[in-house]
Amino acid sequence: MTALPGRASRRLISILVAAVGLAIVGFAWFGYRAVAGWRHSATLLASQRAAEAADRLVTALGRDMRGVQTTVLNSAQLDEFMLDPPYDVRALAASAFARYPYPESFFAWRGAAAPAAVVFLNRSDRRPAWMPGAAGPNRFPVIVEYDPVVAGLLMRRIQRDAMGRRRFSVFETLLGGTRYQVVARLLYRDPLREHLEGVFGFTVDLEWARRSYFPDVTRQVARIGEAGAERALAVFDERGARVAGTSADAPREPTTRRAFPLFFFDPGLVAQEAPADLGVRRWIAAAAGGGDPTLTEAIQGSSTTLVIAGTAAVTLAAGLLLTLRAARSSAQLADLRSEFVQTVTHELKTPIASIRTAGDSIARGRVSSPEALTHYAQLVVQESKRLTRLVDNLLAYARVTDVTEVYTIEPIDVHVLLGEVLDGFSSVLSEANFDVHVELAADLPRVRADRTACALLLDNLIDNAIRYSTSEMWLTVRAAAAGTAIVIDVIDHGMGIPPDEIAQVTRRFFRGRGVRTGGSGLGLAIADRIARDHGGRLTIESEAGAGTTVRLTLPAAEA
Repeated sequence: MTALPGRASRRLISILVAAVGLAIVGFAWFGYRAVAGWRHSATLLASQRAAEAADRLVTALGRDMRGVQTTVLNSAQLDEFMLDPPYDVRALAASAFARYPYPESFFAWRGAAAPAAVVFLNRSDRRPAWMPGAAGPNRFPVIVEYDPVVAGLLMRRIQRDAMGRRRFSVFETLLGGTRYQVVARLLYRDPLREHLEGVFGFTVDLEWARRSYFPDVTRQVARIGEAGAERALAVFDERGARVAGTSADAPREPTTRRAFPLFFFDPGLVAQEAPADLGVRRWIAAAAGGGDPTLTEAIQGSSTTLVIAGTAAVTLAAGLLLTLRAARSSAQLADLRSEFVQTVTHELKTPIASIRTAGDSIARGRVSSPEALTHYAQLVVQESKRLTRLVDNLLAYARVTDVTEVYTIEPIDVHVLLGEVLDGFSSVLSEANFDVHVELAADLPRVRADRTACALLLDNLIDNAIRYSTSEMWLTVRAAAAGTAIVIDVIDHGMGIPPDEIAQVTRRFFRGRGVRTGGSGLGLAIADRIARDHGGRLTIESEAGAGTTVRLTLPAAEA
């Protein structure tokens, strides 16, 4: 009957713990989902901004790279300069140099002019390396020079496109060992484009563009956008090599990439068919969203929130586990106490009933012979000792649990102490036909201990050895000096203790699952506490079905 409330309490506790555990899991899950959604939204926003930045860079590059061709080569002013003699395009070239950094030189000729008549209009601050000689002093930003060798190379290639009646000639060639992109407009007088009257074009040093042009444009575009923030941009060539970038590190994800052709002219000119000597290379403009302030703040905030939520969940889980352990321990202790009360009640009733029965028999004159009277007297003494031991254990449990300073420590002779304890069990050992062996060293030093407590300790050890000896009635008590301590062994050949219960038998109220005899579950717990209070220790070695050795170690009085 008493076990039912304990089981119901444990069941209720388990249900409550499961409910709270589910609530913690739900809290952690929904918190994680909310933070993940927050980070996902921030990532989408950063990706959108990165896409806008990549589009902005590609648009800026495309507009600028075809600017000379669309605004200079296609201008009506160029028609006036080139087709009506005399012509002078220096002003037009100077204007183009001021607006666009990538043209290194312009060139022009009319009709079937010889290479020596081709005019080169070079930058005064960045004169081509292939131009022979040295430039003289010039205050104008444009230098008019001549190079028949380069002019002949350009004329032969452009005349091939003129034979095909093309409006523009675009190709790549090596000038002075450096790769150049050449863009030229072909001017015809007749609508059928049969008579070439003039050519006006420009050259772009692709190595210089890679080294200077793209880094400059990338930095300028990176500063466009959010106030006070510079977008992480980069340009990569067709092999994936980094050409330009606002950061030395690779763009952090999320990254948006946009491809663009390496053409310093309108790509529509070669949309149908690109010349064989024109390198069709697609470079990549990349914008990183990983460095976006919004994403950075979102990641930091979400990480902090996750840490706080995780800490709270772990704390709640730890508190729940501790509560569960405490509740289970409390329920187990309640069960142990209930069982203890039942056991102690039975242990108290048994000797009292025996004493009462013997006393009634003697009082009513039912015992006539001296032998029977002696037997009943021994039974009364034995049961009274059993009752005294139980009461002493209960008193000792209350005393050693709360008031350990009530011990009276004094030097005690081990021979005398063990003799008194064994004398108290002489009748029991004799009736049960125990084979008793007492092995005490002759030169045993005394121990510093409380006589009553140590007597109770040894009394419990020997009582356990007798109680749990089921088949072979054998008992050995031996004592010897070991350094500055006294070692007392109580050995039996009884039922033994299973290995998984040895660590628990010194807990109060614990009774092994195979125990069939009586007992309060306090004997070894009190013995272990008394040993520790005296600066000693109690160790147990046992094998189920073979017996048990309980070793008591106490400091010697001289130590």
